[in-house]
Amino acid sequence: MPKPFSPILLAASLLAMLSVSATTARASDEVALAPNGAKLYATRCAACHDNATDRTPAKSVLAKNTPAFIIGSLTNGAMAPMAEGLSAADKAAIAAYITGTKAPTKAMADIDPKTIWGPGAAGTPLDAPACTSKAPPLNVKAAGWNGWSPTPTNARYQAKPGLRAAEVPRLKPKWAFNYPGAKNGQATLVGDWLFTTSMSGAVYALDAKTGCVRWRHTAQAGTRSSVTVIELPAGGPARQALFFSDWTKSAVALNAETGEQLWKTQIDDSAGLQMTGSPTVYGGRLFVPISSGVEAFAEFDGWECCKFRGSLVALDVARGEILWKTYTTAVEPKPFGLNRLGREMWGPSGGAIWSAPTIDAKRGLVYVGTSNSYTDVVYDGADAVMAMDMATGAIVWKNQLLEHDNYINGCWIGGGRTVPAANCPNKLGPDFSIGNSPILHDLPGGRQLLLVGQKSSHVYALDPAQDGKIVWERRLSPGSALGGVEFGMAADAERLYVGISDVIAGDEGKPGLYALRISDGALLWSAPSPAKPTCRWVSRWCHGAISQAVTAIPGAVFAGAYDGRFRAYDAKTGKVIWSHDTGTDPIQVLGERTAFGGVMDGGGPTVANGMVYVHSGYAGRSGASGGRDLTGADGNVLMAFSIDGR
Repeated sequence: MPKPFSPILLAASLLAMLSVSATTARASDEVALAPNGAKLYATRCAACHDNATDRTPAKSVLAKNTPAFIIGSLTNGAMAPMAEGLSAADKAAIAAYITGTKAPTKAMADIDPKTIWGPGAAGTPLDAPACTSKAPPLNVKAAGWNGWSPTPTNARYQAKPGLRAAEVPRLKPKWAFNYPGAKNGQATLVGDWLFTTSMSGAVYALDAKTGCVRWRHTAQAGTRSSVTVIELPAGGPARQALFFSDWTKSAVALNAETGEQLWKTQIDDSAGLQMTGSPTVYGGRLFVPISSGVEAFAEFDGWECCKFRGSLVALDVARGEILWKTYTTAVEPKPFGLNRLGREMWGPSGGAIWSAPTIDAKRGLVYVGTSNSYTDVVYDGADAVMAMDMATGAIVWKNQLLEHDNYINGCWIGGGRTVPAANCPNKLGPDFSIGNSPILHDLPGGRQLLLVGQKSSHVYALDPAQDGKIVWERRLSPGSALGGVEFGMAADAERLYVGISDVIAGDEGKPGLYALRISDGALLWSAPSPAKPTCRWVSRWCHGAISQAVTAIPGAVFAGAYDGRFRAYDAKTGKVIWSHDTGTDPIQVLGERTAFGGVMDGGGPTVANGMVYVHSGYAGRSGASGGRDLTGADGNVLMAFSIDGR
């Protein structure tokens, strides 16, 4: 599965802090009696974060998050399973120290980060200037890029971008928005309105041309999903609604014009759960995928491994009522044995869904790709493409593309580890998940194909009319646990554009952009990334990996790379026609400040109305080398480009 390292590694690298029993706070505890955040950090965090290596974020990287994000991670997010017993005062003290903020002056035993430190809280400045002119009416039928892809077939193809391929070389920065959080959600564009989410716990509505803030909603936990905006049925709670999922394990609807919450529904309560894939809206239903960080948690011998099953949940868009929930295996986890420390092991477990569901309107189906399993018990829905009935959630067919891919972290020797984690499966799989959305593609004559990429670097064409039977397959590189194909491909009428990561595939890796003929999988061209890129940061993440989702327009393809280079390629030849370095130099951002971009990963470029929007910066992909402090190497900037910067 794709590795959302910021929250997972926050959990992993702060284990020492969380494994020590916390102090108990009484309801009357005041700030003066609160735990000492510096002391807590020194005794429980410093060993990892003051000597950060590989994927462990340095303290300076953690400090870029808001206190609400740190508290949210401890309370509702990736760290919650390991934070059991920590008082609200402990969490607040840790968050205040790491972020360099002042602890709130109120009783500490029941802190709500939304009202204390969250974006939009009293005294919190906007991250960009507020808009001074009245916003135009929001028209969901206006041109844009609404959701993970312009259409729910998830081709990531913009047929009417508002700029020609010949004009792409004239693209220049128009504005840039730096805001708290990391690995933030891909931008959604509806006419003059631009929406984006934040792992700091904020959802923003911006003016698409200038970047000024129209409203900012404070979520109760981080969110990294792309939002979708729709017109609600007559009699609904608002004229238009905006949907996303957050790490309180919930689906959320907001009034798209005001940011006011319309409803919020918790859809799962599994330990270690994450909300990573973007929800898809179709036919009055919101389809929300559920993933997890359990393969990271299971590295720790104290974790009871493993009870999580991935699932897809359908909700009514107007009321937030759960209509159905379907797990990626029907078999409930149960104990099957003991690990080497005598702890109970559970299975089947795994099958997370990391990407946006894909809609097949003709057949009434919704398609998902799934992640690896965690334990030795057979998981029939892991590393699979699955078709579910949109109305009922019934599984119509599944095609498991790789069996027995049982994987958790910590099953290797090295990097300070002398024995494998106790929860390791007997036969460790390669972690070759399907982390991207299947693309439903129309061929001439009415035939359709499902195009699927895997972290093994396999690309498949499946026949949806024959229960997902493989039509063709091609492997482009060795692949790795971080891809091969990671966050997403793009397709036009004839060609499938495939970004290859291979970031930890060694010398055999083949990072770059590839084009395949959709009809038969033939390789049309390849555009390898530079073998030795230069970056502001010095680590394995200075790499040519194309892991970020790819975007296509007529005649051109956009792709961001780990080295911070954002490139456009000629769709017919693969020749680079434009490039912009987002990571090396400071970027002038809204609010009369400067900030850095960094590694480009996760959600990809959004193109519409003559503009190109993309995030640069992905926490967890910086690290240190030789003891160097790489402050800012992960960056966090949403950049907007236009022709000649106009």
